[in-house]
Amino acid sequence: MKKCGIVPVAVCGMAFCASAFSCPMFVEFFPDPKTVSDQEGEFVEIRLDDFRSDSLYVRFESKEILAFAWPKAERFVLVHDVSQCPSHKDVMCGLLGKISLPNSRESIWKVWAGSCMDSVTVPQPKPGKAVQRIGLTDEWAFVTETLGYGNPEYELGIEEDPFLESIAKLAKSLQITEIHHCPEEPMPEWVELYNASQSPLPLDAFRFCDRGGALGNVGDSIRPYQTILVSKDTSALRLALGIPDIRLIQVALGYLNNSEGSLSLCFHNGVADSVSWSKATVPCPSGFNPRTRKREFTPGYQPQSGQGIDAGAVREVQSGPVVYKLSSRVVSKKGAPLRVRVESEFNVNLSLLDSAGRRMWNVLVPANANEWVKVPVQENLGIGVGYVTLSVGDFEDVVGILVRP
Repeated sequence: MKKCGIVPVAVCGMAFCASAFSCPMFVEFFPDPKTVSDQEGEFVEIRLDDFRSDSLYVRFESKEILAFAWPKAERFVLVHDVSQCPSHKDVMCGLLGKISLPNSRESIWKVWAGSCMDSVTVPQPKPGKAVQRIGLTDEWAFVTETLGYGNPEYELGIEEDPFLESIAKLAKSLQITEIHHCPEEPMPEWVELYNASQSPLPLDAFRFCDRGGALGNVGDSIRPYQTILVSKDTSALRLALGIPDIRLIQVALGYLNNSEGSLSLCFHNGVADSVSWSKATVPCPSGFNPRTRKREFTPGYQPQSGQGIDAGAVREVQSGPVVYKLSSRVVSKKGAPLRVRVESEFNVNLSLLDSAGRRMWNVLVPANANEWVKVPVQENLGIGVGYVTLSVGDFEDVVGILVRP
């Protein structure tokens, strides 16, 4: 029998149950992940709220009872490996042990602590979908998994975090800018992400929907106008690229289908960006820009709008107190110099940095200047990566450039 507080559900109205809502209860199951193994991806999530007890017990059908010291958290997640535990605030984890969640049938689960008990029948799973409880009922919805987070669409009493709500408005600024679903061997598959906003974005709030975990831990962020690469094998990717200063993040992406597939970037339980491809998009081995749908290989750098980085078109950016144009993002050692036009009502400090971030050249562009500034890249940088920075007071924008022979 399922109980709400110490009152059986059969005689417990919704309003009354809400007052005793702090009893432990199952809220989400993820039995059949699509892109990782069950051992890596499956979990059971229990909502605790402010209930307190000495111990918590969980049982799957007739299997051995799992006993835990009381987790001092708002949510308790059962996983196969503690490394899979989400780093969200007020979440703790326990181990499922030898229990494997059924993929092709219903399952029965019980959780209890003190006089509180919750018993549920979980419906037959759908591949790649979490099973989310609807309110205090015995009904379930198939949704994108929200490991460690409350789902306000289905759970009662979930308040939106004002900080997360403000960040959510910026979430669509984190864009998928390159996908290499079939790179040339031995390079592993990788995805490029770009923060197109003027604010840092918390990486622990983002993940690839139905693929792996969060892109970072609590406190990790992607800076304004920063580009990062995501791969399941960052060591092999860095070795294959040979570019040491690109930021790489390791995530269990699974495998990206070479001929036809899709990839979605989730912010909590909502989709921030989504991309699909087919055989007609680009031939293998190669990657592509989701915006242009054309072949591209510019890891860590954002090309001129609508064109590849080799096109040499002028790039114009309005960022904070500065509007600027670059004649190109790729400079040849024996070619034309890089030119930058800066427009601002303030004095702008224009600098050239090498791949290690050391300032190799600097000039002050006066306010309201109306001329191109020659940047001596050939004289100050070797072949490889460099940066142009533009700063006004505490504001700074950094643009990556590539120096070729």
